[in-house]
Amino acid sequence: MRMAQSRRILPPPTAGGCSPACRPSTGQQVDILALRLPAAFSVLAVGLALSGCTPMDSSVCLVHLPNPIINIREAPRAAAPPPAPTISKRISDRTIVVDAGHGGKDPGAMPKFRGQMREKDINLDIATKVAGDLGSRGARVVMTRTRDVFLELDDRAKLADRHRADLFVSIHADSSAKKWVSGTGIHIHTRANYETMRVAQCIASSFRRNGISCRGIVRNNFHVLREHNSPGILIESGYMSNATDAQRLNDAAYRSRLASAIAEGIADHFSR
Repeated sequence: MRMAQSRRILPPPTAGGCSPACRPSTGQQVDILALRLPAAFSVLAVGLALSGCTPMDSSVCLVHLPNPIINIREAPRAAAPPPAPTISKRISDRTIVVDAGHGGKDPGAMPKFRGQMREKDINLDIATKVAGDLGSRGARVVMTRTRDVFLELDDRAKLADRHRADLFVSIHADSSAKKWVSGTGIHIHTRANYETMRVAQCIASSFRRNGISCRGIVRNNFHVLREHNSPGILIESGYMSNATDAQRLNDAAYRSRLASAIAEGIADHFSR
């Protein structure tokens, strides 16, 4: 609601710039606004015209002035800083070593249920699928083994340095005395850097998007995570000691879905 404002209407100024009513004399003060700001008369005249007000006496009128329109000259805005240059992180520029855990005389975790695959065979199947998916996305993929052979842990780690890998991914399956424990797990080294953690987080997010249970990211001092200079991830694909996980790991379609989720998470990391 607009508030009524009172204004005193002064006689028009004389040639000297001051009305008779405001001409200074002894003991009188000069109305500086009336003398120095003739623009105020224009504003008041507009207000009177808009309000249709009739003076209550010879000098005072109550005026309903419209909301004032204030034209403020804005200070020039500082130019926005130029965007930081983006660094290409396309997966096609990257070398990724995919390690199928165990192999040969080292079977890994032993089957707990009838008809269950051995860990070394589960690892090789998933690792081969991960490598194929990453290769189809343009990555240069190096596998530590492509068949059932034994490799020392140190040989696996050295392969990452030899190829100057941007990422080392080791695939395993877990086992526990507690049969109720289940789900995938992601391991990084105890002193893993920020980039390694980012890769792990991207894979964990991909697992969730694809409906794959993930127990989280754990820091461990595993040899294949420690003895090379590349970001390293070790993935436990599930628990062979858990009936549900064992059944899933024995299913080729599930292993394919798991491998696809791993590759998707890795690709997400390198696309950021």
